[in-house]
Amino acid sequence: MLLRLLSTFLVIQALSFGLWQTMQPASAEVQMPTIPETIAVEHKAAELANFNHLKFAARTKDDDFFLLDPVKRNELIDVLKKLPSEHTSNLKNLVLDYDPKAHRGLGGKNIIIIRAVNMGPSEFTGVLVHEIGHSVDLGHLSEVNKSKKSDFKDGKKAIYEEDPSLDFYKISWENESKRNKKATNLDFVSGYAMSDPFEDFAESYVYYVLHNKDFKSKTHTSDAMLQKYNFMKYVVFGGKEFETGNILTGKLNKRPWDITVLSYDLNNFLNS
Repeated sequence: MLLRLLSTFLVIQALSFGLWQTMQPASAEVQMPTIPETIAVEHKAAELANFNHLKFAARTKDDDFFLLDPVKRNELIDVLKKLPSEHTSNLKNLVLDYDPKAHRGLGGKNIIIIRAVNMGPSEFTGVLVHEIGHSVDLGHLSEVNKSKKSDFKDGKKAIYEEDPSLDFYKISWENESKRNKKATNLDFVSGYAMSDPFEDFAESYVYYVLHNKDFKSKTHTSDAMLQKYNFMKYVVFGGKEFETGNILTGKLNKRPWDITVLSYDLNNFLNS
């Protein structure tokens, strides 16, 4: 879900975050999905320093906020540190939402909100990585210069021709709501990726990170899929590939609806 869906919530966030320094951590019965026990809680100081800019907090179903305890924070860091540091450098707040009715995930340039109940650890991590994809798209790949507006908008916000993400969007889209005439369903990694170019980006991002082998196998079915894979590989990840997921043989011409619910070996990803 994109920045335009966060506008009202961000006002509440800004007010709530300002109160953190005067609040005592609250005890909560609910628990976020536990990352597998093979991941150590202790981190080197250098690793933790990469996330000093990021505030980790939780929101209860009663709209109370509290800072995450170090164990929960470090479990999240175990996921974040598997990604390039520049992919999380724009993030300022990562919030776990313990309201069972909340969205599974919301992501913008500087904030990510993840529902921390009613999801297993693999799905939770998938949603987290998907939302980081939005932050990379809106933050890390933001344009430096703004000389000419493109045909794309994020809500009312103009996207400029200098934005690196446009090269990805234009593979399958004419603007933020209209696919190009040549685009077929097999040009997208999932049904949800067909929603708009921003979800196309985020779904491709999480597919590349957690299901890399299957993504690569699908590049043989579509030139657009090959272009998207190569954009992720060379522009987003600087040539890095992941040894994650499995090739889903017999399903080269099928697409799932939602990448974040596909099964994969979470331990393999975290320990690689």
